[in-house]
Amino acid sequence: MDEFRTVAKIWPSGTDLDLGTDSNILGGPATFTRNAANFVTSDDGETDYQFLFWNTGRHLTNKRRVRWNFSVLGWGVWTATRWYGIPPTGNGGPPRVRADAFNIGGNTVLSPTPISGSSTFAAGAWPFSGDDHAIGTAGGPCNLVPVDPLLGYQFAGFLQLIWGGDSSGEFVESDAGSGGSIGGPGFFDHVIGSTFPAATGQSADLLAAYGYNDSGPGPFRFWLDLFRERAKFPDIPDRGDPAPPDVLRLRILEQLLRQTQPAGGGGQYEQLIANAGQMSREELQRAVQSVKTSLDLGKTALESLEAQLKRLGKTK
Repeated sequence: MDEFRTVAKIWPSGTDLDLGTDSNILGGPATFTRNAANFVTSDDGETDYQFLFWNTGRHLTNKRRVRWNFSVLGWGVWTATRWYGIPPTGNGGPPRVRADAFNIGGNTVLSPTPISGSSTFAAGAWPFSGDDHAIGTAGGPCNLVPVDPLLGYQFAGFLQLIWGGDSSGEFVESDAGSGGSIGGPGFFDHVIGSTFPAATGQSADLLAAYGYNDSGPGPFRFWLDLFRERAKFPDIPDRGDPAPPDVLRLRILEQLLRQTQPAGGGGQYEQLIANAGQMSREELQRAVQSVKTSLDLGKTALESLEAQLKRLGKTK
């Protein structure tokens, strides 16, 4: 039995936004249409959020109306997410094009920049004010080329974020060609040769979508992806005879411990506390997301360490 469901999240933190239950059990081919409201309000009624984009489960679109046609089935649970956020205030500062990498299957932002060094831009325009996710356009046009692959994920196209989305027409999604498996070969697009050109003085916020990952070692792909995201050095020291997944786990735990240990000049959290008063709303939101990710990884590390202690206890 298959299930189609929709959820809502807050951009860019990924915090769940409770807009009610939308879960549908499929007994056969079915069609669903959903219209995302332009504005929604938080549970406490104090914050208004505006629509940004849909993650249909297979593609990203800024269309507010999406229709899903399911005929293949057999894939289990198909989740679609409508993302909302708080529009920036003011004039946005100097013109620039910003790009964030977004993993469709994981429904989350990937931290490395998706901007390739082969992009073209005016001298000194990238990184923009030290941010390698943005290219300045005040001094001339740019042509943004995506990194492909990124952390093993294939590039699946650019989406320009527009507050309020596109209220005209609809985006049509389907499970055709899925082979009854979410995330497998052919499920996500692989867009080759796509670039995003921007004129002098133009500003834009982009999502560089990433889909299929064919480089992971089967069931241990999660650990390899996490290692690629967190590792700062390519070498993996000799650990003797542990299996490859155990080597990856050990390396990840080592780096997590190093990153959370205060350094001579102050730890990561101490620096965030010291700089919080000078951060913009966007910088604060991204810092919050980074800290939440770090805390989640720390929890995973703790669980792994405790599980290993239990296993050692049983062998004594």
